[in-house]
Amino acid sequence: MSDELSKEILDELKRINEKLDQLHTSKGLSTPMKFVAILLGFVVIGPTITILISRLFN
Repeated sequence: MSDELSKEILDELKRINEKLDQLHTSKGLSTPMKFVAILLGFVVIGPTITILISRLFN
């Protein structure tokens, strides 16, 4: 009886560990956040770098 109980406990612990591992896997940016990042890159960062470079060469 104790062997069966120990096996059941171990199996449950393994399942819990697998679920925790899945929760801790890194997830990338969602699709809307990717669009926001691209938009910020073109609208804010791109022109700022262009202005800085043009002032550097003048």
